[in-house]
Amino acid sequence: MDSSATENGFQPTPAFNGDNGNYGLPLDLGETTHINGSNGLAPTPPVTEELSAGPPPSTVTAATKVMLNYTEDFPKLPDAPVAKKPLPGAWGQQAVRSTTVTEAITFTAAERASKLGKRLGDMSEEQQKCHSISQATGAKIELSEARDHSLTVLLTGKKSQVDDARSRLLRELQTQTDREIHVPKEYRGVLIGKAGANLSKLEQEFACKIFMPSRNENSDMIKIHGPPSNIDSAVRRIEQIVGDLAKQATETISIPRNVYPWVRGPANENLDRLQNEYAVKINIPPATSDNDKIVINGEREGVYKVVDILKQIYESKKNAASITCNIPRVQHRYILGTRRSGIDEILRQTEVVVDVPPENDTSDVITLRGDTSKLATALALVYQKATSVITKEIKYEEWQRRFLIGPKGATLQSLVPNQDKLKIDFEDGGVIYLEGSPEQVNTASQALEKEIERLSKDLTSEIVTVPVNLHRHIIGKSGSLVTKLKNENDVNINIPDESKGSNEIRIEGKKDGVKKAIAAIKEIVQRLENEKSRDIIIEQRFHGNLIGKHGETINKWRQEFPTVTVNFPNAMVKSDIVNLRGDKKEVDNLFTVMTKLQKELQESNYQETVPIFKEYYKHIVGKGGANINKIREETGTRIELPTQGSTDNRLTVVGKKAAVEKAIEKLNKIQTELASVVTAEVDIANKLHARLLGHNRRLIRDIEDENGGVHVQFPKEKSSSKVIIRGPKDDVAKAEKALKDLAKHCEETTEEASVPIKSEYIRFLIGREGANVKKMRESYPSVRIMFPEQNSDQKIVILGKKDEVEAVRKSYEKQIQELNEAVEIQVSVDPKYHKHFVSRSAEIIKKIQETNGGVTISFPRQETKDDKVTIKGSKQCAESAKQRIEEIVDDLVSQVTVNVSIDSQHHRAIVPHANQLRDEYNVRINFPARGTSNEGGATVEGILPSDHVTITGRDTKVAEAQKALMELIPITQTINVPVDFHSSLIGKGGEAVRQLMTAHAVRVKIPSADENSEEILVTGAPANVEAALENIRERMKEFEGQAEDRKLRSFVVHVNVPSKYHQRLIGPGGSVIREMQKRHSAQIKIPRSEDSDPEVITITSYEDKANECKKEIEDLINGLENMISQEVTLAHAFHPRLIGKGGKGLRKIQDDFKVEIRLPRSGDPNPDIVVVSGKNEDDVVDCISKLRQMEEDFMEDYVDRNQYMSSRQEAEPQQRQPQHFEIQGAPWQLDNEQFPAMGGPSEEKKAAGGVWGQRRF
Repeated sequence: MDSSATENGFQPTPAFNGDNGNYGLPLDLGETTHINGSNGLAPTPPVTEELSAGPPPSTVTAATKVMLNYTEDFPKLPDAPVAKKPLPGAWGQQAVRSTTVTEAITFTAAERASKLGKRLGDMSEEQQKCHSISQATGAKIELSEARDHSLTVLLTGKKSQVDDARSRLLRELQTQTDREIHVPKEYRGVLIGKAGANLSKLEQEFACKIFMPSRNENSDMIKIHGPPSNIDSAVRRIEQIVGDLAKQATETISIPRNVYPWVRGPANENLDRLQNEYAVKINIPPATSDNDKIVINGEREGVYKVVDILKQIYESKKNAASITCNIPRVQHRYILGTRRSGIDEILRQTEVVVDVPPENDTSDVITLRGDTSKLATALALVYQKATSVITKEIKYEEWQRRFLIGPKGATLQSLVPNQDKLKIDFEDGGVIYLEGSPEQVNTASQALEKEIERLSKDLTSEIVTVPVNLHRHIIGKSGSLVTKLKNENDVNINIPDESKGSNEIRIEGKKDGVKKAIAAIKEIVQRLENEKSRDIIIEQRFHGNLIGKHGETINKWRQEFPTVTVNFPNAMVKSDIVNLRGDKKEVDNLFTVMTKLQKELQESNYQETVPIFKEYYKHIVGKGGANINKIREETGTRIELPTQGSTDNRLTVVGKKAAVEKAIEKLNKIQTELASVVTAEVDIANKLHARLLGHNRRLIRDIEDENGGVHVQFPKEKSSSKVIIRGPKDDVAKAEKALKDLAKHCEETTEEASVPIKSEYIRFLIGREGANVKKMRESYPSVRIMFPEQNSDQKIVILGKKDEVEAVRKSYEKQIQELNEAVEIQVSVDPKYHKHFVSRSAEIIKKIQETNGGVTISFPRQETKDDKVTIKGSKQCAESAKQRIEEIVDDLVSQVTVNVSIDSQHHRAIVPHANQLRDEYNVRINFPARGTSNEGGATVEGILPSDHVTITGRDTKVAEAQKALMELIPITQTINVPVDFHSSLIGKGGEAVRQLMTAHAVRVKIPSADENSEEILVTGAPANVEAALENIRERMKEFEGQAEDRKLRSFVVHVNVPSKYHQRLIGPGGSVIREMQKRHSAQIKIPRSEDSDPEVITITSYEDKANECKKEIEDLINGLENMISQEVTLAHAFHPRLIGKGGKGLRKIQDDFKVEIRLPRSGDPNPDIVVVSGKNEDDVVDCISKLRQMEEDFMEDYVDRNQYMSSRQEAEPQQRQPQHFEIQGAPWQLDNEQFPAMGGPSEEKKAAGGVWGQRRF
């Protein structure tokens, strides 16, 4: 609430505001802006453009000049019509009427039930009643008492609200009395009305309460309670109603049902006359009822007269004579006429009743009843009506219907002009049904039969069978193809809906046109049958790769497979299906190409996510992305970082599977080196996995967040029960315990419930630092409560034992219900503290509102000096917000400020931690501005200006904050580390020392090699420095152990191996030597050809491992020396064919003949020499024979493929002759003041650049 209400003053009388409705305000309809358009063309400068294409030709020809006329080649567009501006009315804009009414009621002193002076609490009794009525009805009520003690009440609101409030006020404020009135029991129902409507109307009209005796009471007395004057009026009204009811009468008379037609008369004319003439109501039983009693009610005199008349009718007609006649059933409806008008007409003329059998009766017998003298006349009328209408059916071909009817029935209207009394129905099966007078039916049938004969002669209708799946191709895109066929052949083509499953297409029109259309459709079908449609499933993320940049790949495919159409799904539709349609052979070939490409994409786009701890994120990325880019280059993968502002702490690695695993290994290695990251396995039953991962992993994410951001990974295989937890050692231990407890909890409890909640109430129900949730968990230990996250279903999920879950659910439902009940309270806050709340864009007020269910907090304006702060919202939230404001005010009252001296050189290290201290101790910490100088500045308590730090807050909190702040002041300690260990402590590229500084938030200074000093300086907060020193001591112990191990691992042995066996020892791609090094934990150095001793191989490892490795190499060489080797000359062009894809061909030959084949290296003098070695000479000879045969076959194919190939010289492209364009008659070329020259006075400049200035090229 702002201070506007205070400025305007208070109302002199008490007012109770309900819903006052919407006040009518004049609408600002504005004016319509009309734009008078023009041709929209700006004058074009006279530019002479030279057009050329391709490279310059060898021979330059003279340019041709094209002359354009401005008036003819650039015609002026028509002017836009001028929109007429609507004229406003004589009285301007039309006002909107208000829906609010005002009514005044005055009570004299004698009529008032209670006086204004009688008080109940803060308000008088009358004021309380008015307040209650205002709240109930929504009307605004104001009271005013005069000197003579009369009371005036002013009601304002919507009419319905004011009427309701007036009725209630008369009952509540006016003196009440009781009165009884005698009303017979049979009249009570009329007084009460349906659902008490009449009784409620009487009570509201006379502002009184009417009490009816219950059904079980025999009393006829009705009690009326209300104001004396109103009671008198109510009694008079009730007596009037009872008197009117006493004049009414009801009589019942039994008359046989066969007399009812005479009682009713033709078209109920007799019945209506009696009811209108005698003011009665006559109820005749319906035809389906077995009852024969006619009930007459109304005024007594009229009822008795009607009874006498009905008796007279019965007496005169009870002995009526009857005759029957047989008339075909189809003619009965002509006798009945529209709404029985035919038999009513006969009854009116002859007073004879005609009984026609009902529709469900198959009889042809019609009965006539009445006076004997009039039966003959009636019978003649019946036959006349039966024969007045005839029917006729005409056969026609179904396709002729639209031609007979024509557009909007025009053709049929011209064939049969007068159709007023003629019925024409085109029925299914090719039948036209005519019904009407004989003359009309005969005329219409002749015209229709003649037209049918003409249509059969000139036009035809044929059916062509086309498979349903090809119909859409016949139709074409948006019906283009079928429309073209219709227009070219002047025919109508009807293609059935696909849902019907019909394969028949009907073609109607002139015979030659139908014949041509059928031939065209058959040609299309034949072409389509040679087509094939095939779907290929490709992940949507690869669709862009398949299309290529700017559609390069898809355009290439279109050139290679011109008949194939490739349809990719819409990007908005999550579909992986790509459709290929075209020639069968080309579709299959493209399918093979796309399948191969998809497989390659899948292999190179395998992706996995790796969780990253937030505190190490920047070190993994590196400065300018150096580290992450290095991993990308080394592994050949794409590493996608989370978007800015995202809470996701996972990196996505994309590439080949082996490369992705390698990249993830490197990323995890960096994290492991940055901190003591460990991995633990927890055995969780498979049946609990789904429940633990439910609600979008909410339970697991809570464990991750509560335990230092550890990563919990569930197994992908359903058969595994091992859950992996990864993170810092201490956090992993806590998370492991929490996960086991959660699993045990889920296994013991199976109940789950949810409670809908508004988002603004969430923080209030959680409480400050989760206090309310903790309190609820203490009361119900088995319950786990999950509040909704942003952009999720707004409901609280409760898990636990059944009884406790139910109790918590009811508790939250009750709290939410109370939160929905809005109240308004006030709290007093000294105006001098208002600035504290509203400063910094009302940050404190917003925080209070967010944590207390979104209450509205309104501070008064400063100039009012008012101390009342208004809080609107739910009762609990408003009280909580009030309590929080009082706490803040109490802190401000007890606020103190202390001065602290901190050397300015340490400010940069302390400032990042200051915000945490501010929030923790609720204090303000102010550091001097950067660059503050001590020159000319006054000291405060002996503290220089650049070192002056102030802490403001509650006295106890200030002391604690000061102590914590002083603990953040950096210190420097020295530790001696042997110079030999410095490089290990620094790590590769300084990586190890950076990790040490990051992990402990310290600075480590290591002396350079030139200084030859063992002293290392560690600077930072005392606790951090101590932790860093302890880490360095532990590393020194590791370095000492590693130095001893390195000494043992440095044992060296040598072995002589001829150079020709080096390649065999290395193996394909180094596989043999790598496996040997791994098996013996050794390093094997193969000499190069340029080394001094190219046959000595060096082995470095532990002594026993080195000797084992040496022995294995010697055994391998001895085995190779015992093998038989032969050289064979094979053309080097054949070598790739021999090797095969991925070396498969070469391996197969070696396996088949149990030999080893050594191909020449790139630097060998003779690239055709191949060495074949084996233990068995026959195997070597057979292998050489096979190789020569393969070479011979290859060379024959090679010669056949290349003997007809020759180089092709492309013709030099011709250059188009340049053309010059010149425009004549343009406005700017005329002597027009609207286009003045913009160039200088020189004619040469004007010619060079034109009136538009210098051209830019």
